[in-house]
Amino acid sequence: MPNVTLNLMKVRGVSRGSAVPSRVPGRLSLVVGAFVLAGLLPARAGAQTPAAAATAATTQDIDLQVAKTEFENAQTLFIKEQFDDAAAHFLAAFARKPYPAFLFNAAVSFEKAKKLEKAAEFFEKYLERDPNAPDAAAVRTRIDAIKTILSPPPSPVTPGAVVPPPVMPALPAIETKGLVVIESKPQGATIYLDSKTNGVFAKTPWQGSLESKPVKLILEAKGFKPEERSISPRSDKLVDVYIALSEEHFLGWIEIVSNVPGAEVYLDRKDIGAIGKTPFTGHVKPGKHTIFVERIGYKPIQQEIEVQPGTATQHMVSLEKGDNGWVNVSGRGAYGASVTIDKKAACVAPCRSEVMPGLHRVLVQKAGFEDYEGDLRVDRGAETVVEVGWSPKPSKRAAWTTAALAAAFLGSGLYVGSLSNKNLDDVHSDIGAGRGVDSADPRFSRGKWEAVGADVLYGIAALLAVSSVVSFFSHGPDSVGAVDQRQVGFAPGVSADGAGVSAWGRF
Repeated sequence: MPNVTLNLMKVRGVSRGSAVPSRVPGRLSLVVGAFVLAGLLPARAGAQTPAAAATAATTQDIDLQVAKTEFENAQTLFIKEQFDDAAAHFLAAFARKPYPAFLFNAAVSFEKAKKLEKAAEFFEKYLERDPNAPDAAAVRTRIDAIKTILSPPPSPVTPGAVVPPPVMPALPAIETKGLVVIESKPQGATIYLDSKTNGVFAKTPWQGSLESKPVKLILEAKGFKPEERSISPRSDKLVDVYIALSEEHFLGWIEIVSNVPGAEVYLDRKDIGAIGKTPFTGHVKPGKHTIFVERIGYKPIQQEIEVQPGTATQHMVSLEKGDNGWVNVSGRGAYGASVTIDKKAACVAPCRSEVMPGLHRVLVQKAGFEDYEGDLRVDRGAETVVEVGWSPKPSKRAAWTTAALAAAFLGSGLYVGSLSNKNLDDVHSDIGAGRGVDSADPRFSRGKWEAVGADVLYGIAALLAVSSVVSFFSHGPDSVGAVDQRQVGFAPGVSADGAGVSAWGRF
């Protein structure tokens, strides 16, 4: 029995990473040791903390870690313009983890290395792996351009003529893309970016490229506490994120589904904003709650629900098509403009106002710009969008300058006229005093010319005054509005765009 105990100690030592004992234990000791070791391992695994489990999960994916190293080596070589080696490392990363972005980056590297055939080959493989990629159309256009360069169309040859070289399409600038890998425990967690009001982004596990700017990840799963993580994706980095969610027993889990995807969901209060869009899932404190579900083109719904701790419930909301339509004033520079519909103040742009179907007079006014005014027809369940193209009001500086000149000429005319009147008064005074005044007196000619000068100054002042008044009331080109009517209430989740027209403003 002591021999058995001694060998068990040795087996435990080996499991902890100690050196293998030089002496081979007996058969009985091996059997007992293996039995005890097998019993110890599950106990240790079960005792792991959530943090330890998360660390174990991340370290177990050796392929991802190797792919990340290959990716970073490839990006370093790409920066050094060692494009062939960069492509080899991108493909080595793909061999470990078959992410489409690795193929895209390899294609870019081959293109930079002037190996256009291989570039086209790997761009095509990229699309085979991810045919619905956001840049799929641009990549197909690039493949066509590369094939045109490789096989230019033959030009007709005229005997004796000098044939110019064919004009090849220029390939626009292109760079490698970064990669974000998001995994979670449990898998299938819902991913939101920045805010749940933006709607569901994806489910874990997910991999793809994001814009090179800070972003907040929000992960949720039924029965687990939601977790948030801030990341900073870059075009030259592979960011791998693993989030282990903790079980949640106190809160309740609700799922709100509607016949109209994308309807906004409010909880208890609408003034604090929507908590998400349908289909919505999330944890809620136990108790009675009021949910509001709304979407343009449909009648809003208000419903009372009760949430029990540790339970999951689904609530189906059916939205009906609305009876009215909407006028939506938007566009560049619309902020702060006042919107009047049928001579009644409606809202401050950018905004949406509900109106009855029919013809409506819409007036949009903004300080410093000419007004837009037009007749808009709004149909039932439709949203009429008006994007105003603003025309600046002309400056009144010229009007004020002209008014100042008119006042100056008027003042000059009054002064010269007063001199003419003074000469006339002096002559009359001399005649009344019995002093002789003959026709050669210079005051007669001076007074006459002063009177003529005053009249001329009065005339110039009058012309300038009229010009000033016209300038004050003049205006620039009319503000215009591009009108687009969108049917938003005919079918759940479907939006058919109508044709756009131009409506000219008048004021």
